[in-house]
Amino acid sequence: MGKVIGIDIGGTKINGGVIDQEGNILRRTSKETSKSGNAIDVLETLSCVIDELIDDEIIGIGIGAPGFIDSNQGKVLSVGGNIQGWAETDIKSYLNKKYDVKIQVENDANVAAICEGWLGAGAGMDSFVMITIGTGLGGGIFIKESGILRGAHFQAGELGHSILHPRGHKCSCGQKGCVEMYVSGTAIESHYFKMRGLSLTGKEVLDSYRTDEIAKVVVDNFTFDLATFIISLKNIFDPEGIIIGGGVIDSKEIWWDNMILSFSEGVNDSANLKILPAKFRNDSGMIGAARAIFNIL
Repeated sequence: MGKVIGIDIGGTKINGGVIDQEGNILRRTSKETSKSGNAIDVLETLSCVIDELIDDEIIGIGIGAPGFIDSNQGKVLSVGGNIQGWAETDIKSYLNKKYDVKIQVENDANVAAICEGWLGAGAGMDSFVMITIGTGLGGGIFIKESGILRGAHFQAGELGHSILHPRGHKCSCGQKGCVEMYVSGTAIESHYFKMRGLSLTGKEVLDSYRTDEIAKVVVDNFTFDLATFIISLKNIFDPEGIIIGGGVIDSKEIWWDNMILSFSEGVNDSANLKILPAKFRNDSGMIGAARAIFNIL
């Protein structure tokens, strides 16, 4: 069997790589995601990434995309995640007009979970819940017997749209109090601005944790909310493990220990739950998307 292209469409950039059957990334490229609100701009950028990677040895293209994804049809449903104008985009049909290879489109957090279950922190587990914390918060639910749980309407694992604070902050999905309004890079930025009146990136806020009292309050609130959310996931799913990935995990040395402490203090019974950082970090989307296409070839 040949090589495939794995693509991870994020809120700020599109990462792509040529990947073999062992999960090795042989070549890679990346381009910034358009902020125009025009889905065609994102699709054109996606095509540019593919064009840089595709050759005669490529036998398929796997894509992880934000939003509610109909993985059978390869299109975005009514909620488009953190890319404006992304809802209702027919990704697969667009790409089928340009590339004569098998194409599989999955939710971005689901492909991260596929990667971690294949080669990463979830390898060997019978069940785990994956949380990806970046621009927003995504999730994937893996059960050994059935694989990734997609749900009757392809909305299972949309953990970022669980309600954490009823009647709380308005989310782009239309609900109020969604988890990702409190546990995400965007949430960190927003809460810091509201308290300080100063615009910093999530990374800048996290990096200021030990020198800026407002940053410390914001990050501690983020940490407590994440721990509270994990308690709920443990009690709902009773998984063998919780795996946390996404861009925010790169600064885990700032908040990880406090998150574990808050979880331990708040949970009724930890049940030996494994809470682990993702192994593949920002590469998990590409590798998992590649695995998704290998699985159907």
